[in-house]
This record gives sequence, C-alpha cells and structure tokens, in this order.
Amino acid sequence: MLNMAHFIMHKSLVIPLSIITALTTACSGNGSDTTTAGRGGNELQQTSPSITISLTDAVVDSAAKVVVQFSGLTIKAESADDIEYSFESPRSIDLLSLQGTVFEDLISDQVIPVGKYTSIRLHVNVEDGVDDTYIELTDGSRHELSIPSGSQSGLKINRGFELTETEDLHLMIDFDLRKSVVLSNNGYKLRPTLRLVNMDDMQHISGNINAALLTADHCSDLDPETGSNAVYLFEGYDIAADDMDNQEPDPLTSAAVHLNSANGQYEYTIAFIPPGEYTLAFTCQADLDNPETDDAIIFSYSENIQLEATEDSPEPVVNPMR
Repeated sequence: MLNMAHFIMHKSLVIPLSIITALTTACSGNGSDTTTAGRGGNELQQTSPSITISLTDAVVDSAAKVVVQFSGLTIKAESADDIEYSFESPRSIDLLSLQGTVFEDLISDQVIPVGKYTSIRLHVNVEDGVDDTYIELTDGSRHELSIPSGSQSGLKINRGFELTETEDLHLMIDFDLRKSVVLSNNGYKLRPTLRLVNMDDMQHISGNINAALLTADHCSDLDPETGSNAVYLFEGYDIAADDMDNQEPDPLTSAAVHLNSANGQYEYTIAFIPPGEYTLAFTCQADLDNPETDDAIIFSYSENIQLEATEDSPEPVVNPMR
C-alpha cells in the first residue's frame, strides 16, 4: 500500500521568549535602527526583558521570489502608548527564502516595558511603479504585488501577548503565502494570512512522502519536482481535509514537498507548531488550490499526529503511515 513514509517531531531549541524568531536553521536580520515609545518618542530604558521579532513563511506555487519591503513596525500596548520601530533603511525580505525552520529577524533583543500588548503592525512599502514589494515568477517575469490598504495600514496581526518581568518574549510571525498570494484581473495581490506564535515549546513536523504518491493518476502533473505536491496541517484529529478557502475546515498551514538530493527522499517540514492534536494530509493537486475559491482538490493520504508539550527536547518520534 502507498504510504507517506513517516513523520518526525522535533521540539524547538530552548530559547527565551522574545517576539519573533525561529528554530534550527536561522537566517538573522539586521534588527531595527530607531526605537520610539508613544507620542513623545522617548528612548526606552534598559529595565525590562527583551523582545525579538522574526518572519517565516510557507511556500507558494509558481513563484521564485516574493519580496516585501518593510519600513518598521508598531507594537500596540493594552493600556499605554504604542511602541514604534523605524528602520534606518527599508528592509526588503524574500519571504520564499524563509521556508521550513528558516526565519529572519525584524527586531532583535529590543527592550520594552512589561505588560500586555494587543497587536503588531508591520509597515510595508507598496508604491505603484516602484520595485519595492513584488513577486517574481519561475519564468523570470516580475510583477508588482499590491497589498490592499497596505501603504496606509500596513499588515496587522491581531493577537495579544504579555511580557513579564521574569523572562524575555520570543514570537514568530508566519506568512502563509499559499493562502495569501492571489492572482486577479488587476495583477497579483497579497492578502496576508499571518500566524503569530509564542516560541516557547514550539515544535517541528518533518517527514518523507512515498514517491508513488507524487505521480498518481489524479495528480495535476506527473513531475514530482513541481509545486503541486504539498502537505496540509489541520487542527484536530480525523479532520476531513479540504482546500484553502477561508472556510472551515481550513488548514492551519502547509509545506511543499522537495527532493533531498543527498538521500533521494521527497521531504517536507512544517515548523513552529504548538502542542496539540492535528491531522496531516497530502495532496498532489496543490497548484489547483485557489485560496479565494472552493476547489475540489484530492487528498490521497491523511493521518493523525499529536505534538506533546515537554520540558526537555524529545527524541524524534516516527509514525509510519500504512
């Protein structure tokens, strides 16, 4: 019987809580250059735990690059002035380079007051006719990537968090480009699906896919190297896998399947997942999944998987699929 060879669960490296950062394979950024607190713009005193903010991404089909230019970010406090970070020079980040466990810092080890915070807003540059935010396709063509209201309101993550006196805070912002990049009559749009996770006790799911699953009769093509092959992750056990359409059940995130030339295996990695019960599902029709429509794509295999909360890094757990 065909199988999805195995799943391996890894707990993340033990790191302090800090606003956005990732695990094993790190690609660090330059951080922010200017910090202001509230309307007065006073520099923060080094009396509080620090915060780090980083980016990661899930893959999108038919794209070689998805570049977003960031100019800074705002952290909104529950009962105090907002905290703003402005970059001395805009930061152009190729989100497609941040797959699996790879990430890039936006700010690193910045000190902010203890307390509760309600949201994070990323400031982006999306000026018409300027090569600031764009998508480059695998055929070499480059297209402006519009973000509705992005130049005015930026990209907002409406999830709260709390910074305490006893530990730093480490969070990760996950761009799911497979859900977010949309081709319309007016060109390419980025309608971001952003997931904010606390890096305390995050885990990775890695596995191999049986090569026979990549070339089944129902596959959208018979080339196992294309973007049609992906693993979707759903919250809960025994979820009937469905496409990405902003309707339940909608996948939490997804991962592309790539050939590991060193061992000849077709592999995937889904990173930064909190403990809980999940359903993994494989499709070789991911390139037919339009996030703005209800598409009847076929999932050829699925399996339940549980991620345990543990104090220490666990040994890899292998779950063969029969």
